[in-house]
Amino acid sequence: MTNPSPVRHELIDAAQDLVAAITFDDSGIAGRGGNGGLISRETIRKADELRFALLRHEKEQTK
Repeated sequence: MTNPSPVRHELIDAAQDLVAAITFDDSGIAGRGGNGGLISRETIRKADELRFALLRHEKEQTK
């Protein structure tokens, strides 16, 4: 089996970070915090990081 590329690891990490941020914005942690479903700037930033990781992954796949 081949080792996953660094871009793939970056993609998975960015996706997990975005999922966690969306969950926090919606519900907080243990009933505390959160944004009542409003999207925070931090979550938007994480979505942008995922978008850039996807672009790098796409570029790697077309080589």
